[in-house]
Amino acid sequence: MHPSSLEPPQTEPAAVNAPPPGQRKVLLLYALMLGSVMAVVTAPISALVAHLWLAVRRPADAVLASHLRFQLATFWYGVLAGALGLGLWGLIGRFDLPGLTGWAYGYLGFTLALIWMVGRCALGIRRLLHHQRIPRPLSPLLGGCRVRFSDSER
Repeated sequence: MHPSSLEPPQTEPAAVNAPPPGQRKVLLLYALMLGSVMAVVTAPISALVAHLWLAVRRPADAVLASHLRFQLATFWYGVLAGALGLGLWGLIGRFDLPGLTGWAYGYLGFTLALIWMVGRCALGIRRLLHHQRIPRPLSPLLGGCRVRFSDSER
């Protein structure tokens, strides 16, 4: 018998930077939220899954829980902004203003809301991939996160 046959089989080392359980699911919810740019129905699906996950499963990882709350806040603030925008659009339509005025404000509001939503999702994805929690997930702006555009500020 050869001496090398007596050695235990070599096993591959565990991944050092393995994502925490549930991180991929939260990342998928961010993708669904971003998908609402093309198909509006994906944002409510993302919010429903995030709500059920928080209410029923209650994730033990505080980082994932903060991201789920951040996603829910993003959805509900977006719904509120949409309702206010539609109300303002309808109100502008009742005044004797040129027709283009309502459309201009509507597109401006829609564009700003879209930039806000994509920015929140991008920030959330970046923090999720670095396993960082959202400090104030219910905040209407960026969840209490500081935004840096370069790594040279470290």
